[in-house]
Amino acid sequence: MTKNITKTKTETIVFRVIVIAFVILSVAWMANIWPFAATLPQNSRDSGRLSDLRRVPQGERLPRFFDEERLLEPAQAEELAARLDEISGRHQFDTVVAVVHSLGSRESRLYAADFFEQNGFGLDGKLDGAILLLATEDRDFGFAATGFGLKVFTPAGQNYLISLFLPHLSLGDYFEAFMAYADAADDFLAKAKDGEPYNKKNIPIAYSDESDEIFYVRLILWVIFLPLALIIAIIATEAERSKLRTIRTENLASSYVRKGSMVLTESRDIFLYRYVVSSKRSKPKKRNSDGDTFKSSSGRTWTGSSGKY
Repeated sequence: MTKNITKTKTETIVFRVIVIAFVILSVAWMANIWPFAATLPQNSRDSGRLSDLRRVPQGERLPRFFDEERLLEPAQAEELAARLDEISGRHQFDTVVAVVHSLGSRESRLYAADFFEQNGFGLDGKLDGAILLLATEDRDFGFAATGFGLKVFTPAGQNYLISLFLPHLSLGDYFEAFMAYADAADDFLAKAKDGEPYNKKNIPIAYSDESDEIFYVRLILWVIFLPLALIIAIIATEAERSKLRTIRTENLASSYVRKGSMVLTESRDIFLYRYVVSSKRSKPKKRNSDGDTFKSSSGRTWTGSSGKY
């Protein structure tokens, strides 16, 4: 009996020691004072400390297509990545697409710029590049460009760029949207290298197949119903005019007054009071900042746009 009691006490003490040791080591790990941390490589210890946007250790880089939410099939992801790599290499301009779950508290274009900077993007030590970033939680998208991209993507050009991929995003056609963005970036870079970046003067008027169909349907409706409405209006007007043939227009009001019905014995002008209305002059509203330049968290100058899809 005594041996069993001693054994039970010993097991209890051992269990308590293990629990206490586990708690101490857990607290030490969370406080970053793990006793063996000094033997770990510097990148392993600091990989997540400088930024919550970093997905790779410092000094490494992500692929040009990063899909945290697995929106694309593997074959689609491979094709898109190859297209982005080809464009980036040919133009020496890092062209990136990234999909994350949430933006946290950041604006989407600022998140995109920080994500680009902190995940090793850029070529030959230069941060020339552009990124399209999606955050699926609240259906946000952000576009950002820096370096040569400041000349390539003008504010008007960004509106045109967004019009090329946003309809696909809204329909959930992510592969088509990302490929449209990649093709557009290729076109934008080529135009800028020729000295003619897209702006208000040279943006083409482009319609999707759906907008073409809607345009022609509306045109046909106008051609059919506008003449019909005019005919109905003419018939209704003539019908009303036929009832008023005994009435003639008079140029003077005297003919509408009965003789002797009104006699003025005295007339004079008297000033009674003045009524003045004053209103505060409204200040012009600030223009939407999308398409303008902004600073990333590092202080680097970017241009970009934010929106919902």
